[in-house]
Amino acid sequence: MKLTWKLILGLILVTILLVITINTLMVNLLTMEEWQTLLRRLPYILIGNQENWTVKGGFALNIIISFACMIISTILGVILGLSQISSQRVVRWFAWFLTQFFRNSPWLVILYVVLYLFPFQINLGFARVEFSPVAKSIVGLSLVVAANISEIVRGAIQSIPSGQWEAAKAMGYTNNQILLLVIFPQAFKRMIPPWMNWYAILTMGTTLTNLVGVPEGLTSVRQVLELEGERFAIPLYTILMLLFFLYCYPIAWWTRKLEQRLVSK
Repeated sequence: MKLTWKLILGLILVTILLVITINTLMVNLLTMEEWQTLLRRLPYILIGNQENWTVKGGFALNIIISFACMIISTILGVILGLSQISSQRVVRWFAWFLTQFFRNSPWLVILYVVLYLFPFQINLGFARVEFSPVAKSIVGLSLVVAANISEIVRGAIQSIPSGQWEAAKAMGYTNNQILLLVIFPQAFKRMIPPWMNWYAILTMGTTLTNLVGVPEGLTSVRQVLELEGERFAIPLYTILMLLFFLYCYPIAWWTRKLEQRLVSK
């Protein structure tokens, strides 16, 4: 109950602050005609398109990229995490190396490496597969997040008491059966909060893709500024910041709530 009231009070205070800030900006910096221009350009910030509701970029593309990255990175992260606790020394060392390499590499550098490493298209004979900046960005960000999810998986599995393994072995389970049927279901609950936290971080990190030619939200803002002038910079960047806040803050709140539930249990 206390946490719920804190959330409600926080949202009210933030909303009041944002309303006052935006209202001050609009009244003091923009005329009515400029305000109408800002509203007319708002769909372009949201979906990169003012003609129809087809998503061509904007903030919606940030969300799409974050979804795609999280699906790929979750699959890769689980594989790497399980490999880190493998009984095979070579597999365990290789998984550890990949995890540490991508965890400790700058996101933007990885994006540029993937951008230039991958060709723009691959001819398979029967079809051509194109690698757009969006696709390359998804690959680059997925590698970084997968490495961090790998650590989440490894840490969650190793946090389960060893008595669980011993009890399952005494019942005749194999190591694979113990991992999949006994250990992983318990560890999965511990993985959810940090997994959600990394999704929020990833969503905010998708703004880096504007530097490799992806028409996401930040790129859309810059394009509008080039057309309409720098006078709109503060309102447009404020709107984009508000969009990310409204999307990411509930995720962070639910993450804390889940962590508290796990601690109470």
